Amino acid sequence: MMNGGGTSRRLGGSRGRRVGRPAARGLTLMEMLLAIGLLVLLLGFMFGIYWSTLRARERGKSSVESTQLARVVAERMAREIRGAAANLSLLGPGIQGREHEIRLNTFVLPDRGLFQKRSITDKPLPAQSDMREIRYYLAYDPDDEVEYPDGTTAGRNLGLVRREVKTLNQASTLGTRREEVDTDQLAPEVRYVRFRYFDGVDWVRRWELTGLPTQNTLPQAVEITVGYEPLPPEDPTEIDLENEEIDDIAEPEPYDAKKFTIVVRIPQADTFFGSRLVRAQTRLGQGSGLSGGLGGGGG
Repeated sequence: MMNGGGTSRRLGGSRGRRVGRPAARGLTLMEMLLAIGLLVLLLGFMFGIYWSTLRARERGKSSVESTQLARVVAERMAREIRGAAANLSLLGPGIQGREHEIRLNTFVLPDRGLFQKRSITDKPLPAQSDMREIRYYLAYDPDDEVEYPDGTTAGRNLGLVRREVKTLNQASTLGTRREEVDTDQLAPEVRYVRFRYFDGVDWVRRWELTGLPTQNTLPQAVEITVGYEPLPPEDPTEIDLENEEIDDIAEPEPYDAKKFTIVVRIPQADTFFGSRLVRAQTRLGQGSGLSGGLGGGGG
């Protein structure tokens, strides 16, 4: 309301209300406990994801390392099998073996140091033979018996062993010295090995042909399977009539993610399957001898 002097006068009360911020309220105990619980759950969930990822990584790393070891071992055996000789007059056939062991007669190049130039005053290096007799087999400790997954109790499996004779007459040259044969525990982790031999038509469990020096008795291919599941030793007192057959068929290796299989083609094998003919002749010879023996017994 304006008065006569032009001044304004406020009607009503002389004091007005001040509008300010509401008073701050603290967290209650229940809210703090709820927040801490949610934080613990979140941290536990994150730690669980981290731990599961770490375990998956470790399992993957272990699987890759085990597969890598099996592949390296199998490829080393494959290289030496490819270099097997057809038939050596003093050592015999280039390949002989059974289901869980193999023997090779192969050729290798001497060490590179033998080809280096030397003066007349230098002491000559000992000669090296280019022939090698190599065996692969599983070793066992008969004094330490363990129970295998199939329920049998036998000597502990020590892993894959590689045995090499480096010279032609090394045993007779060195006498009784322990250095006459190099025996190495190639891979103690590899406790399973299996070989199959292909004659051009069938895969068989063993290859023990002894043909004439002019005959090529090498198989067409050899299948190598290595794994980590321990294989019990064979019982020498148990006679398996089925395995005594000269051409017993070898079943394919069942698939197992913990095993590694490689098929090795042998380039020196007879392309006309001469080894299969030798096996057939051997079978006929054994059959005629068996029938003769039975006839004599009946008379």
